Amino acid sequence: MQRGVFDYEKVEKIIGIKFKDKKLLQTAFTHSSFANEHKVESNERLEFLGDSVLGVAVTMKLFKDFSLSEGDLSKFRQKLVSEEPLAFVVEELGLDGFILKGKGESKNKVDSKAIKADLFEAIVGAICLDSGFEASQRFVLKMLESVFREYGKTLDFVDAKTKLQERLAGSKIFYDTQKFDLSGFFEYRSVVKINGVVSGSGTGHNKKTAEQEAAKQALLKITKE
Repeated sequence: MQRGVFDYEKVEKIIGIKFKDKKLLQTAFTHSSFANEHKVESNERLEFLGDSVLGVAVTMKLFKDFSLSEGDLSKFRQKLVSEEPLAFVVEELGLDGFILKGKGESKNKVDSKAIKADLFEAIVGAICLDSGFEASQRFVLKMLESVFREYGKTLDFVDAKTKLQERLAGSKIFYDTQKFDLSGFFEYRSVVKINGVVSGSGTGHNKKTAEQEAAKQALLKITKE
């Protein structure tokens, strides 16, 4: 939809949220090209807000559900809030068909991933203003649920401890982790025992990293057997 009446009802049905302020919802779908032509507000400010809400929601989800090091958490978050997954969600829901664009931008039959990702963030920002942070957080997690699942399966830094536990459901898994002072800096060393047998070891600058490395070694050993 480039021009004409914005279909609030269809959009609300797709995202599963009723807006009290309908104008706010329309603004979320207003590309800067349309805004410049019609002298209305674009979705850029909502995008700015939505970007922050998205970051917090994803970070909290990762922190609670994955026992990863700080570095791996950052990598995972970066993947999840990038253009690719956000644009994918917009395309899957068909929300890109409701973007209000100016005449020049409308000539492009296919919207860029950046425009679609910006739309997702703007919608999140609009929900936050209209229904509150918790509602916008729930929306983010619901919309990215499948993305979390798929990325969790394919990324090489995904939680090795969880994967080991799932692989050996019913087995007794124990981590023996110790802290060492090495002339001014600390190193953690961990061994993982499966049913009493040492199956992997790892080191790191904190306990989580050392245990993740031990779990990875155990997984590699199991895979080779």
